[in-house]
Amino acid sequence: MTRRTPPAPTPTSFRRDINGLRAWAVMSVVLFHLGVPGLRGGFVGVDAFFVISGFLMTGILLKGLDAGKVSIGDFLLARARRILPALLLLCLGLLLLGARVLLPLDYKQLASHSLASLTFLSNFKYWGEAGYFDASSHEKWLLHTWSLSVEWQFYLLLPCLFWALWRLQWGRRALWSMLAGLGLLSLALSIWQSFSDPTAAYYGLQSRAWEMMLGGLLHLAPAWRPGQDRQRRLLEATGFALLVGSVFFIDGRWPWPGLPALLPTLGTAAMMLAARQDSPLTASAPLQYLGSRSYSLYLWHWPACVLLSYLGLNQQAMPQLLALLAMLGLAELSWRLAEQGAGRSLNRQPARQAWIRLGSWTALPALLALGLWVAQGWPGRLPASAEAIAAAAARPSSANKACHVSEGRHSPMCKYGDGPPAFVLLGDSHASVLVSAVRDALPAGRSMLQLSYSGCPYVLDARFDTPWTSAHYDCAGFNQWARDTIRALPPDVGVILVSRYASRALGANEDPPEERRPAIDFPANGPIDPDRLGHFAAQIIRDSCELAAQRPVWLVRPIPEIGRHVPHLISRRLAMGQDPELGLAWADYQERNGWIWKAQDAARRQCGVRIVDPTSLLCDTRRCATSHQGQPLYMDDNHLSAYGSARLVPVFRQALQAGQPTLEAANAASASLPGEPPASLSDALPHAWPTGLPPPAAGLATPRPAAPQGPATAQPSTSP
Repeated sequence: MTRRTPPAPTPTSFRRDINGLRAWAVMSVVLFHLGVPGLRGGFVGVDAFFVISGFLMTGILLKGLDAGKVSIGDFLLARARRILPALLLLCLGLLLLGARVLLPLDYKQLASHSLASLTFLSNFKYWGEAGYFDASSHEKWLLHTWSLSVEWQFYLLLPCLFWALWRLQWGRRALWSMLAGLGLLSLALSIWQSFSDPTAAYYGLQSRAWEMMLGGLLHLAPAWRPGQDRQRRLLEATGFALLVGSVFFIDGRWPWPGLPALLPTLGTAAMMLAARQDSPLTASAPLQYLGSRSYSLYLWHWPACVLLSYLGLNQQAMPQLLALLAMLGLAELSWRLAEQGAGRSLNRQPARQAWIRLGSWTALPALLALGLWVAQGWPGRLPASAEAIAAAAARPSSANKACHVSEGRHSPMCKYGDGPPAFVLLGDSHASVLVSAVRDALPAGRSMLQLSYSGCPYVLDARFDTPWTSAHYDCAGFNQWARDTIRALPPDVGVILVSRYASRALGANEDPPEERRPAIDFPANGPIDPDRLGHFAAQIIRDSCELAAQRPVWLVRPIPEIGRHVPHLISRRLAMGQDPELGLAWADYQERNGWIWKAQDAARRQCGVRIVDPTSLLCDTRRCATSHQGQPLYMDDNHLSAYGSARLVPVFRQALQAGQPTLEAANAASASLPGEPPASLSDALPHAWPTGLPPPAAGLATPRPAAPQGPATAQPSTSP
């Protein structure tokens, strides 16, 4: 008995395969945003959604074209009935939640983003906000609505194309030619912009339209004939392999959405072409359930991820599991209330009444968002200490950025203090934030020079990989220039080396684990040494000892890297009545920095360099602190704040003026591994200031002029 081939679905029938595809797409996005290991390319689920959307929208318009009428108003109303109720519920829910948990600046940002989402302009909003100084993506509650805005903009253009063809009485062949031509143009633009302007490519309709047009072109495919089930199975399996393979093997380093986006989109298209309604890959009950609620699940999943990040719980398994359950519950509620309840109610209304009702519903969250934006996020709702810390974190740094360079090969060599230079502070941005601490520890009548370069540890004979910088970034050139410049200084001028070595060697710990990648290799020329850490440590010893052969050298123990934005999280914890202290486990600090301590200790034994240990005041035997007396010790996730830097003045004063490596107690146990810090933070922090020393300044002090009569600003010079 031969097996009967299931008939291909008609254009108007319910597509179980497409509904199952929706489930795969939404779960790849959800699990990716939750940080499930291995799903590096889960974001491709959005591209799969675009293909599905283009197919369904083209099918609706084709029905109108075949019936002899294309109504743009009817099409947009149908889309608004489908999309708006659940989106309105989301925006209103977040605005109400924000009154309880969001600090004023965060609340104002949510209000602004709500207005952009409700007007389907959020892709332009996030496009314009993107940049180095932009808020983290995990602080934008409605970031995911950019894809809805792209789809809505496509909905405005596609029916206009159909309407023009209908008015001109052109046939389907002209339609397919136009879709194919515009799709190829959009794909070419997407490939080009993915390299020339990645942000524009990611958020822009111009570089995403081809994915939806690909879905529309699927209507060109001929119907399956009986007996072709084997071909359909093969096509479906190929498409599924492409889609799932993209989820596991594509990552954020790929230019997106460019040529690589063909993999998940063609995979989705292949599964839709196979049109297998009884396939175990798409037709199972769980997949059908998730597929029917995929829109609501997509809407609510991202705010749940943002809330985890907001509370600093985004890397903990149990909160992630609870967040997943919350997403599913909210999606079910949204599906029942908004998609089924409000959606069906609107479907029973005449067009004019449906538009009026949608407009009145939209007005509620829109007016609320507008009022909150005008009111600057409604300050005064939450504890004053929390709001003050958040406001301070949002203000630009008072540091003199002209003295800390990130391009070229030279430094302005800013001079701080009076008299001849006693020290050169050399290193990366971790050195730049310690300027005030070293300056306040200077001996009377002496000055210091700042030679700092962004992301650039003083390590010679290395190749640096820094893709986020400009074409003029030259860390290796700067290090060579710094060595030559220091050689020309008098031998009594010491060198203080401060760098965030671990970030170069292991990747930045504020990034998700799957995105942490080394950004340095050795040697500068020739085959790369596979023992990166070993070569790195040896180079630290070699370079510091070369300096120590001519002058005194101090090596500063690595500043603890917290990996989370400290002022943001402290202010949010205070706002919600939680313990503001985050802390970094001392064992985690040791694991990340132990090899650096070994290299510094080896240099001390070999050539007499001295050690300055800031962890003696920042850490105890259990953890490294992130705050003291309610004030953040950091300005972000790894740089000390002005307050945190000022607390290290005693360490530098004793080390530099007395010629000691660091506080005696902190150096007693430093051998080959990080030493034992004080027994408790209460031993270190509250009593850190020796008698007679001033308390830490509230902000970064202005650099002292080189001459008494000069202005109180850093004085760049080409020579000491």
